Amino acid sequence: MPTPTEQTKHVDAQTAPMVEAFYTFLTSEKRYSQHTVTAYRRDLSNLFTFLTEHKGAAPTPSSLESLTPETLTSYLASQHGDHKKTTLNRRLSTIRSFFNFLHLRFGLKNTKIINFKGIKQGKHAPYALNEQQTQALLQWVTPSAGDDWPAYRDYALMLMLYGMGLRISEALDLNWSDIREDSFYIKGKGNKQRRVPVLSIVTAALTEWRKRSPMNTAKDPVFVTTHGSSKTPRLGARYVQRLLEKARIELNLPDHLTPHALRHCFATHLLNNGADLRVVQELLGHSSLSTTQRYLASDLGRLTEVHKKSHPLK
Repeated sequence: MPTPTEQTKHVDAQTAPMVEAFYTFLTSEKRYSQHTVTAYRRDLSNLFTFLTEHKGAAPTPSSLESLTPETLTSYLASQHGDHKKTTLNRRLSTIRSFFNFLHLRFGLKNTKIINFKGIKQGKHAPYALNEQQTQALLQWVTPSAGDDWPAYRDYALMLMLYGMGLRISEALDLNWSDIREDSFYIKGKGNKQRRVPVLSIVTAALTEWRKRSPMNTAKDPVFVTTHGSSKTPRLGARYVQRLLEKARIELNLPDHLTPHALRHCFATHLLNNGADLRVVQELLGHSSLSTTQRYLASDLGRLTEVHKKSHPLK
């Protein structure tokens, strides 16, 4: 991963403070995670490198203010061969956010870049397992008599991801003091808090796991690692990824089975079984309904059937 110094070496002395102010804004005011800010740094570094090579000099405030859509199109074209449209659109979003920040904070105005349209891409529902595949996964991770405590931890975690629609980071960040019997509050992206109800099967699994956990006081992480010498006892996302990689092989499940895919399963299966779209939006913590609507594409047949049965002209 490039260091901050490496990432700004293609920026001149006048522009560098503006760039660092943008990163501070993302961290302190937008409260983005370090992972997200690192992605922003990487995206802008790619742009600055291209502009330096394209123009023969590091970008200055003046050259940024006069940057044309044609040059930005050339940059995106240079990236297209190695990246998907989603990646290019994310980089474009970073660039627009940066130029909008320059406009508001420093008066550097380039509306053509701020309003530059993204690359069109086909819409599809997020990848999810079907209900039979999901049940097979949960059966696979269900602990057997005589299993050691990690088996009960893994089962409780999988049930929580699927039964509550949590992001993997949201689940792994929980402490026992956060757990409630019927529902509890989850801190999501941008420190937004949402209340998520808990199914009785999830409550039972968590209760059983807490009995066996080597760390179960209120201040302890809910999901802990087996490595006592670790700097932090909190379980890492990489372990969960490896666990699901093993499940994919043993159960012959699709390659798109990841920790986040269980959140997709949660939303897709709720909608497939008649849940209200706005309720699912609230449960997922989506700011925009359009984000949740992507899941509807997974069951066009059900939508058609509901339409036929419900419309007055049927």
